[in-house]
Amino acid sequence: MIAGAQASVGGAVVLLAIAGVARAEPTLTLDDAIRMARAHHPAVDSERAQAAAAEGRRQQALARLLPFLTGGVAYQPTTPNLVATPAQTRALLSSTGSDTVVDSAGMPTTITCRTPGVGDCAVIAPAPTSWALQNFWMADIGLSWTAWDWGHSINGYRGARNFLAAADVGVTTAERDVALQVALAFFGALAADQQVAVAEDAVKTYQAHLAQTRGLHDSGLRTGIDVATAESAEASAAIALSRARSTRQMVRDQLQVALGDDRPHDWRLVADPATFDWQPADDNLVRARFGALEDDAFSHRTELVQLRLQQNGLAAQTAAARAGYFPQLTLNIDPVWGGSAWSSLTGNLTVTVALGFAPGGMSPWLVHGQIREAEANLLVVEAQERAQRAAIRREAADARSAFSAARDELRLTQTLTEAAARQRSLAEGRYQSGVGNIIELYDALLGDVNARFQMVQARLAVAEARVQLRHALGEGD
Repeated sequence: MIAGAQASVGGAVVLLAIAGVARAEPTLTLDDAIRMARAHHPAVDSERAQAAAAEGRRQQALARLLPFLTGGVAYQPTTPNLVATPAQTRALLSSTGSDTVVDSAGMPTTITCRTPGVGDCAVIAPAPTSWALQNFWMADIGLSWTAWDWGHSINGYRGARNFLAAADVGVTTAERDVALQVALAFFGALAADQQVAVAEDAVKTYQAHLAQTRGLHDSGLRTGIDVATAESAEASAAIALSRARSTRQMVRDQLQVALGDDRPHDWRLVADPATFDWQPADDNLVRARFGALEDDAFSHRTELVQLRLQQNGLAAQTAAARAGYFPQLTLNIDPVWGGSAWSSLTGNLTVTVALGFAPGGMSPWLVHGQIREAEANLLVVEAQERAQRAAIRREAADARSAFSAARDELRLTQTLTEAAARQRSLAEGRYQSGVGNIIELYDALLGDVNARFQMVQARLAVAEARVQLRHALGEGD
């Protein structure tokens, strides 16, 4: 494990923590930040809404497996005029008997006989036309059930169920992606705080050296070039501090965006210091065979699980579309009541068992097109899975390479920081004793400040590379 060489940076962080407590600022840990983002980040909310819509579609698909309720009540005032179709007229005449005779005026007239061949015949009088509305009520309630449709409904339900499961996994994927962005922004904000602390310490150091140099100059022990050099160095340090503070505000804004919270907050960020150090378990990740890491990523990444569930759903949709070639077996039970008064309706019961196509009929070209669309959608998702596997493989390889490079950078930066601190101490001693010159001193001071800045960046690179590698492997948050 890499340790130490960070006393100045660590001290600055402690001072920041003490100042934060004094101002009673609310604290924010990484776990709290991730929970906050998962709770109301727009990306996660969008996936949850899509999952809710998928649940609605699953319920609709389930309803097609169950009986439908039919029924209604109608009030239909109508005139009593009977308009018989030719078929109805023929039926009436055949049941009573009829004949055509010539009346007294010599005109052919149709007569009806209740008992043909016996007599009792009379002229058929035309029914009078009435436009008076008469009451008529109808009420019916029944069940309609598709008993068999060659797997159309059951496969539709299976597809909707798989799409719901895929949508639920999509929520998890969005939460993992949001957690990664929050972690990166959180680490960046912490590193920006540390850089500000380093810059503030550098300004204080340069200000002290400037005051010392001016005193020595006033005593005649140093020249004007020493004062000018000290003033220039102090101004450069102040510029670096201003930039560090600007960067800190920028990364704080980025953290706010990553959290998905529009309200401004002035949190004091708190993290485990070991997050920025190289840990013993990290060596296992760097040394592991890449094939094993790749297998872990393929077995844990939720993106692949989601795509496989979508494939299952599309396969079921394809089977459901093929069932459109065949007729459906339906069962209907319809009790009906009708009459001129609501209190005295006459009931009838109709039971229908029918084998036929859905309303509107069946078009082979339409069904064939639906099947081709479903099969093409399945091919699209299969291609997406292959592309996702390649992307995961590349992400894991890049993340492990970055993690290994961050380890080497941290070790080398540790050596650099220790050497720069010794060089600064020696240069300050030589300058105070009059052996060293101002150029040597400020070269050493600049080297020390730059090394401390690099240490902050190296520790940040370790934390970022670790969380990116864990995300690539589908581990944790």
